[in-house]
Amino acid sequence: MDTLKFSLVGAAVALTLVGCGSDSDTTSSSTTPVTLSVSDAPIDDVSEVVVNYSKVAFLPIGEGKPIVFEINKTNEEGKLVDESGTELAEGADPLPLSVDLLNYQGSNAIELVKDQEIPTGSYKLCVFAHDGAHPTYPSYVVGTENGNQIPLTVKGEGKCPQGVGSEPNAGVLYFNDTFTVNADNNDYVVEFDLRRGLREANNGDYTIQRTSVSLINTVTTGNIKGNVALETYQNCELNSADSENGFAHAVYLYQGNIAQDAMGPFATLPDTQTPIAAANVNVTTGEEGDTYNYEFGFVEPGTYSVGYTCTANDDSEAGLVEGETFTVFKSASDLSVVAGTNTSADINPSADLGTPL
Repeated sequence: MDTLKFSLVGAAVALTLVGCGSDSDTTSSSTTPVTLSVSDAPIDDVSEVVVNYSKVAFLPIGEGKPIVFEINKTNEEGKLVDESGTELAEGADPLPLSVDLLNYQGSNAIELVKDQEIPTGSYKLCVFAHDGAHPTYPSYVVGTENGNQIPLTVKGEGKCPQGVGSEPNAGVLYFNDTFTVNADNNDYVVEFDLRRGLREANNGDYTIQRTSVSLINTVTTGNIKGNVALETYQNCELNSADSENGFAHAVYLYQGNIAQDAMGPFATLPDTQTPIAAANVNVTTGEEGDTYNYEFGFVEPGTYSVGYTCTANDDSEAGLVEGETFTVFKSASDLSVVAGTNTSADINPSADLGTPL
């Protein structure tokens, strides 16, 4: 069965939800099953980024009413369940779908709407997410230092157009770019780039910026993945001037064939190019020991470069603070991404050392 798959934020894995659709007055007589998923990009200093989703709305272009699906916690059979996974008693209120975005990275995405029939045609999209002030099911972040839950707000547009409106204590992610639901080849991901978009506010709460969330057609994209050599991983820490501030291992993705010395962080630096995404370096334990790997999912076809660092810096609004450095320690350039394929790019000791910025 052909599906339309939406994934939300810099990671990607799939999970299901039950949808309750609204009436639709579309002129199209053809329908196709729809699946909507969520995905996340990684971030340091937090161990969980939990977002509670309440509903999604497909907004048809031209005639027709919005098609709205409630998003609830279900089991593998699609049955509504409670916090323990037990099927809900008749008449009990369903729970929103709670997703820890850090569990869905690379090409993994979690499904919000699965195999729901909607008319073919052109649409815009709204996704509703509870904010940190929700009285019963708030979204939140868990810090790595003390394990406390910190309120999280997904910054959206305020209201969903075409009469869908807003919900109390919820943000609306409105995607103004039109996308097409065809009879086949529908596979979309709404991806959060948390490394760029998750920010700590002045009051200590966290926000996810709308500008760090994008809608991607996975049918037209490929993946970049690879390993970071153990020697490279260790030497980066040994040679880093930022050891007093701790280490943050990440791989940055740059558009084009970029020289290593021109690779910068999300923070704006002179004579450098800012990345378009970032991926955590994850540790996988196997029979032959630990391996260090990374993955970028849902990359549009084209030419790219990647840069590995153990001094990741993700503040996209300000420059580096005093005493803070950023160094692309090793890199791989001139990588060609083709739709539907995986591009391998290992980070090994043969690359030149970067220049501290």
